[in-house]
Amino acid sequence: MMRRRPAPGSHLRACAGRFFIGVVLAAAAAEGRLVTLTVLNTTDLHGSIRRTPGVYADHNEGALLQCATLIRGIRKEQPNTLLLDGGDAFQGTAESYLSRGGVMARAMNALGYDAYAIGNHDFDWGVTTLGKLLEQMEVPVLAANLLAGPAAPAAFRRVQPYILREMDGLRIAVVGLTTPNIPNWCREVTARDLRLVDSRRALERILPEVRRHQPHILLLLVHQGLLTQDDAANEIRGICRRFGEFDLVLGGHLHWLLAGVRIGKTDYVQAGSGARGVMRIDLVYDTVAQAVVDKKFEWLPVTARRKADPVLWKLVEADLARADAWLETVVGTTVEELSCSPAPPGLCPVQQLLCAAIAEKTGAEVVLHGVLSDKSISAGEIRVADIWQIVPYENTAGCLWLTIGEIQAIMEEAADFLGTDRYFGAWGLRYEIHPGAPPGRRIRNLLWADGRAINGRRRLKVALNSYHLAGGGGRFPAIVRAAGTPNTRLETGPELIRDMVMDYIRVRSPLSIPPGTNAVVVTREPVRWQRKKTPAAAGPAEGSP
Repeated sequence: MMRRRPAPGSHLRACAGRFFIGVVLAAAAAEGRLVTLTVLNTTDLHGSIRRTPGVYADHNEGALLQCATLIRGIRKEQPNTLLLDGGDAFQGTAESYLSRGGVMARAMNALGYDAYAIGNHDFDWGVTTLGKLLEQMEVPVLAANLLAGPAAPAAFRRVQPYILREMDGLRIAVVGLTTPNIPNWCREVTARDLRLVDSRRALERILPEVRRHQPHILLLLVHQGLLTQDDAANEIRGICRRFGEFDLVLGGHLHWLLAGVRIGKTDYVQAGSGARGVMRIDLVYDTVAQAVVDKKFEWLPVTARRKADPVLWKLVEADLARADAWLETVVGTTVEELSCSPAPPGLCPVQQLLCAAIAEKTGAEVVLHGVLSDKSISAGEIRVADIWQIVPYENTAGCLWLTIGEIQAIMEEAADFLGTDRYFGAWGLRYEIHPGAPPGRRIRNLLWADGRAINGRRRLKVALNSYHLAGGGGRFPAIVRAAGTPNTRLETGPELIRDMVMDYIRVRSPLSIPPGTNAVVVTREPVRWQRKKTPAAAGPAEGSP
């Protein structure tokens, strides 16, 4: 638990001989009071309705069902309570996937959330699906820096820059922001006439309107996180230092837990992720000082011992049963373990499975793709749950027609991440990786997988996932440039890579997929042989005739 008392403001001084001032002050003191507002905050729920030990690659230990019990209990003891969520509620679990987020929308409606800030993963099933979710949600949806143009789906006009609430005589304004980096994760956003702007520009535009309402308490709900230095996706430090008038900034996106950090003149919190608990902030407002005079921050984790909320359980029970049955469905078998490793050359059996499935579905000659988690699949039966562990995201695939030079440039860019889960190896090609070489010389000697040379003018059909095609959050600009070139003829489809993998296993079972052997890692650069100059070959000495 953390407590912070803001620095006191200036105080009125009684003037001797001014009796009427004493009367005014006495009257003000009689009417003045301290009003406590409780803010409850969740963020990055990622479909975590219930605890799912070991089922998914991440977010198995939290449960909105248990958070709901906690939330209802606090509301009973403190009626002046706001419940706010910072985005990314829908993607992440089978029950949410099967309902395309509907189960989470219904749960949040039932809990009576006061506001929801849009997150980047809310776009994972596409703009149209998110539009349908917005229509289902009774919760006000906020994002002052998301601007819907005339051609955008009508549902996005429901997205508001801020809301106003009145509680116990106090006016509370909640302004919302999302991460401005969404176009670098989802190409479709710009194509559907949705525009993201810089957070500070958005606040400069909307705050004059908010101020006219003269709120007593001003909150910012934002799907961005706190870093040591702001980047394209997270502008928290710049926001807090520029707009110190916010009594509280509630962030998210990065999945970290921060229970009260002072930045500039405001306070910042992050409520973790995966419904592992609820952040509680108690703000005490003094009606005489006309300011928040005390703040208390408390992280309230949920454990397995806490009971699930029975009302919410009844609402989602059928969705959970449907998801359980689907996750246990056997899709096929594998003769040996499909192991996962990001170690160079990045061609582990899981990576080979993903690439083969994408190639079969798209007809691509080359696939540039890496692993998506650190999970492996044991030998024997393969269930839907196993596939969820190796494909936790809602990525689709697309194809570009690229020359071997363009492919090499993209692979060079990926080589910055060699040995990590951000690296993607190549399927369908043979090549050398020189980790110690300078940029531009790390990927060499690209050939067809069978060793044949590739015509430098020929365009190959190359598949990548939707995350990389959008630039991978700004990490892969060469892919973005290539996708924007008419000659590359970008082709996209709606089918998820997870579904492609399931179809491949059904058809190809039993699987026997060894690690890829078509990439050679050259750890030691060859020494260039140079002929030593003889005295005769060196030319005449200085001063010779």
